[in-house]
Order: sequence, then C-alpha cells, then structure tokens
Amino acid sequence: MVASKKHMDSYSFYKSLYDRELNRRIQLDNSINLPVTILTLIVGLNYYYLKNVGIRDINEILILDYSGFPVVSLLFLISLFFLIKSYNNLFRGFSYRNLAKPSEISNFQNELDNYNNQVDEKVTFESIIIKRLNKVSDNHILINDQRSIDLYRSRTFIILTLIASGLNIIILTIKTLQL
Repeated sequence: MVASKKHMDSYSFYKSLYDRELNRRIQLDNSINLPVTILTLIVGLNYYYLKNVGIRDINEILILDYSGFPVVSLLFLISLFFLIKSYNNLFRGFSYRNLAKPSEISNFQNELDNYNNQVDEKVTFESIIIKRLNKVSDNHILINDQRSIDLYRSRTFIILTLIASGLNIIILTIKTLQL
C-alpha cells in the first residue's frame, strides 16, 4: 500500500512537470503576437517617415543623414530572425514528443498485465508511465527553454530597433527643420 502511494505521489509530481511544459508551450506560442505587432509598427513608422520626409535633393543628402535606416533594417532583421526561430524553429518546426496514443497506452497496459502474470518480479504501469513522462518532459523542457531564449533575444533586438528608429527619426527631423 505504501509503495503504491509513493508511485502515485511520484506520478502526480512528474505529471505536473509535464503539464507545466505543455502550458509553457502554449504561452510561448501566444507570446509571439506583441513582438509581431511592434515589428509591424516599426516598419510602418520608418516607411511613413521615409515617404513623407523623403529625399528632396540628392545634392543635399549626406550619407550620414540616412545611415540610420540600414542600422534599423539590420536590427529589424535580427529580431525577426529570432522571432521566427522562437515560433517555428526557422521553418523546421519543433519535435515535441508525445506520451503515446490512448489506444497504444491501453494495449501496452494489457500486455503489461500479461507480462506480469508470467514473471516473478512485477513491473507497475505507473513506473513505466513515470519513465515516459520524464522522457517527454525533458524533451519539452529543452525545446521550451530554447524558445524562451530566442524570444528574449528577439525582444531585445526589438527594443534596440525602437531606439535606433527613434534616434534616426529625431536626427532626420532636426536636419529637415534646418533646411
């Protein structure tokens, strides 16, 4: 009786880890929306500014006046790279493992009962499930941790892109007002 309770406590613990990683996966999927919106606004703002301020006279332009846009573009592309990597592993997808199909689990449980009837040292279904939960949870943790890091990097570069865009627009506005 005590051994069975121990397995159930272990099972509950490992099941909670598995559930936690499934929830992290959903949260990571949902956390893509805000960075995409901000990147869209950055592109729109820079495009609007280039279109409306524009290049008036090619002779008036110094390369330094518009050198901020390539910097903004580079930072934008880096943040987009990490965002795509965190969402879809650069179009390769993620190989999240699953426990098994319910029918496979049921079949295994029946086979395990037959096996236990033929041997002296019994194997419990809970112990097998716990081992499988560990494997699957380890896989999910590794993937989710990498996704979190990539999302963090994307957000960092989004902030740098916002700063670079702001500085670039301020500098160009001052230059335009001086003309």
